[in-house]
Formats: sequence, structure tokens, C-alpha cells
Amino acid sequence: MAAAVLDPRASLVAQGTGRTQVRCDGQLITEVVIRSQAPGFGGIFARSPLLGRMVTSLHVTTAPAVIRNFVLLHKGERCSPLLRSESERILRAMPFIADASVTAYQDGMDGVRLEVATVDEPSLIGSVGVEKDAPFLTGLTVGNQNLLGNAVYASASWRDGFYYRDRFAGRYTNYQLWGRPYQLQLAAARRELGGDWEAEVSYPFLTDVQQSAWRVSGGEIDEYARFLRPGGIPSSLQLKRRFADAGAMWRVGRAGLLGLVGAQLSYAADSPAPAPVLVTDSGLAPDTTSALYGRFRTTRSARFNTLLGLRSVRFVQVDGFDALSGPQDLRVGTQLGLTVGHSLPASRGVARSEKYIGGHLFFAVGGRRSYAAIQGDVEGRRSRETKGWDDVLTNGRVAWYLKPHPRHLLSADVSWGGGWSARIPYQLDLGARRGGLRGYDDVELGGARRVIGRLEERWRVGSFRGSADAGVGIFTDVGQVWAGDVPLGLDSGLRQSVGVSLMAAVPPKSQRMWRLDLAFPLDRRDGSRWGLRLTNEDRTRTFHNIPGDVRRVRERIVPQSTFSWP
Repeated sequence: MAAAVLDPRASLVAQGTGRTQVRCDGQLITEVVIRSQAPGFGGIFARSPLLGRMVTSLHVTTAPAVIRNFVLLHKGERCSPLLRSESERILRAMPFIADASVTAYQDGMDGVRLEVATVDEPSLIGSVGVEKDAPFLTGLTVGNQNLLGNAVYASASWRDGFYYRDRFAGRYTNYQLWGRPYQLQLAAARRELGGDWEAEVSYPFLTDVQQSAWRVSGGEIDEYARFLRPGGIPSSLQLKRRFADAGAMWRVGRAGLLGLVGAQLSYAADSPAPAPVLVTDSGLAPDTTSALYGRFRTTRSARFNTLLGLRSVRFVQVDGFDALSGPQDLRVGTQLGLTVGHSLPASRGVARSEKYIGGHLFFAVGGRRSYAAIQGDVEGRRSRETKGWDDVLTNGRVAWYLKPHPRHLLSADVSWGGGWSARIPYQLDLGARRGGLRGYDDVELGGARRVIGRLEERWRVGSFRGSADAGVGIFTDVGQVWAGDVPLGLDSGLRQSVGVSLMAAVPPKSQRMWRLDLAFPLDRRDGSRWGLRLTNEDRTRTFHNIPGDVRRVRERIVPQSTFSWP
């Protein structure tokens, strides 16, 4: 048992010994066998019985029944190459699965035996925050992204609030509700100031062979939007938001070239505070910044939205693009989405004659050595009260990858985000930890729009005693923010940084990557200085991860992203 757990990929190869592997092409499926396996750390864990037992005891392998429910092929049916490849891709798209294969073996004259082999990602989640002075322990997070092997993510966290109340947060996600690929997500947090909760149950659009998708969600947010200003304490404006939506979408056409038609009911209420405050180390203090007094108004909208989509994509499996060495399924083709919404007859206080338009574009070309893609979203609203378009928001990414050697990768990308006449108080930070310019973390510059370009060269240098893949890289970032029409916004001018990165994947071939980025700003104005960023992320699941400060200004029930198109 321990040997299989510690070196699962070797066992995947061994499983085919002495049998005839055949193409899945219309034969009768006589049996479907599931072989789910724990992550393989190898190296010192394989050589040490004590460490091997520790790794085994801390991880519960995904239950075969969970894997079986994601497989699109069943005993007694005909074997389809499309359903076989889509089953592999759906399994690899699950955050608790690192790799998956569905292999057909000859069984009798006109039958095949399918073997589904999966390798788990490490499931434990944890972090500790410490300081050199009392109280020493300042934060703690514990959780599991595959609780008891049942495709359940559960986590809880605490953080010291110092002069404010302590922060408590929890999250629960079930990726296979009632034995079906339905998803339940629950999240709640009591923050130092404010708090939030959100609930969602959905059947995401996971594959082209799926006939329908749906979602029901709702939540509340009580937060403080920050407005940076050089050399001073940021102004903060309280914002309360409530939102709910319910919708469904149906497929029209065949897999590989299809349309999507759907409908959605949505409600949103946004209530900004009339006056700002200063969040200081000793508590809240009055703020006299005139630009924020009465700047934003309360808005409520109830709409019927029509959802339309066109999708013509295929998938290319690659290794070591957004992961250090792990597998990834890249979309190639075109995907379009359009949302047209109009307000419902409503009572007093809800926007009347409000129109909403949102658009989504994805286009990609390439293969295993070179890949280029662009994704962009835009949305805007118009109502009788404003007599013009406002809340116009856009974000997106364009990127190119070149892999001249299995261990060598070149990548370039440009990401953007911003808005015009936004109803929600916001400001985009030049040095934001996610989506901002590395090396400018301490620069207090924000604006309405931000564009960041990145160029990176990366080498996978080998493995650490068989327990982890290791890599190094060099990069340069270029970007700026524009003041636009947000309060206290400033034009930063073009800024640039250069840096080096250390990378690791634990265990080898994991889709998650650890990165330690050391960045040096080339422009030392406004207090910029070198900085370190440590991240641990899985970037293989989606092409564009919207930065948090961009995501929070968008409508919480953005219809064109209601369904997760992989």
C-alpha cells in the first residue's frame, strides 16, 4: 500500500503491462475500474518508513465513487473517444486532482475494459502568522481541500484584530452534491470591520456534451473601500451590498460547435456610506476628505437577463505552462458570451428602465510548444435616472507562451482592468499583491484604470530528492495606473521592475506552484523599494484570474460569468 501511494505515476505505467491497450471507438464497455491514488512525494518519503507513514496518514485518497461520478462513460454503453477525453479533462479540472487518465483495454471480441487512474493533489491547507513581539501568534488557518476523500473543501481561519475585533472566517465547498456534479459553496467571515457571507448551489457548464447548467446564489457584504494617497492614511468608505440571482442555460448544437441560450433573474442593492473615515492603529477617526462626501449614491436593481453564448473550442494537453511541470488542458478556439438585461416592474426605490449589457470574448491558438490567447470582459448599465451609460467596467488578459524545450518556458502577458463612472467606490492599486506591479508594494498610488505587462523566462532545473520539482526564473514588469474619475486617483506614469524567482512544485507534477519573487523597482519615487512575494497557487484551472480589487467593483451577479466555461 505504501509503495503505491508514494510513487503513483510509476504504478500507472505498470498497470498496462501484459494487456492490449486499444482506441475507444464504439466498443461495448464491459467494466469501468477506478484506481484513485494519493500524491507521490517519493524521495526521502519513499526511503523513510516513518515519513512515508506520516504522509499516508495525513491524506485520505479520493473515494472511487467520487471519481466514478465525474466519468461520462458507463458499463453497458458504447465507448466514445470524445467522452473518454472529456472525462479525463473534467477530472483534471477538479482542484483536488493533479492528473487523470482513462485508458481502454481489449476485453473479448467486441468489448473494452476502462481503467480510470487519478493522482490526488495534497489536501492539507494551513498557514501560521507570527511576529517577533507579543502576542507572537497573529493568525492561523487550517483546512482540507479533499476532506475524507469526498471532494469537499473545508477551511477555518483566525487573525488577530489588534485595535479592532479579531477576524474569523470559514469556507465550505462540496464539488459533488448528492452524488452529482452539482456544487455547493458556503463562505462567511467576521472581519476586523464589517463582514460578509455568500451561498451558492450550481451545476456549472463543465463540458460541451452537457445539456444544461444552472445557478442559484445570494449574499451580503459589509466592507470598507480604500482610497490611497501618497504620504497619508488612506481614506475608507463603508459599502454594504446585497445580491441574489437564479438562472439556467441550455445547449443548442453539437459538441465542438454549439450555442448556449439562457435566462436569469437578478437583484442587487449597493449602499455606500455618505462620509469617509480613517482606519487608524487606534480605531476609526473622522475624515474630512471632501472628494468622498456624498460622492456615491445608493442603487437597487432587479432585472431579467437573457444569456447567449457561442462556443467552438477544443483542448490541448500540455505540461509545464502555468504549472512548473504538471499537466494542463489549454483551450483552443473561440468563445463568445452576451448578456442583455432589462429592469423588472418594481416598487419604489428600485432602478426603473435600467438596461444592462455585458460581453465576454475568448480566443486562442497554439499547441504543445506555442500558445497565444486573449480574454476580455466588458459591462455597462443605463437607467432613466442617469440618462446615459455608467458603471462601464472592463478587464482581461492577453498572453503568449513559448516552450522551446521541456524544461524551458518563455511567457509574455498584458492584463488590464478599470472603469468609467462606476457606481461602486473603488480604486485600483499600482502595487496590488494580486494583479499589481511587483516591486511597488509600498507605493501609495491608485487610479481608475490599470495595465500591467509581464515578461518572464523560466527554467525547470530538476527535482529535490524526488520530493519536489524546482525551477528558477527572471522577469520584468511594466505598468501604470490612470487617475480617471475615481476620488484621489493619480496618474503614476510608466513604472518598471526587474526580478528573479524561485519556484517549486510539491510533490513533483503538482498543478500548484510555490513562487518566491524578489523584485527591484527601477523607479525609486514615492517610496518604492525591493520586495518579496511568496505565493502558492494553481493557475491551470482558468486562463484569466481576475484580481481582487477588480473583481470587487464588478456587479456581484455578473450574468456572463454565471457558468464556469472551462
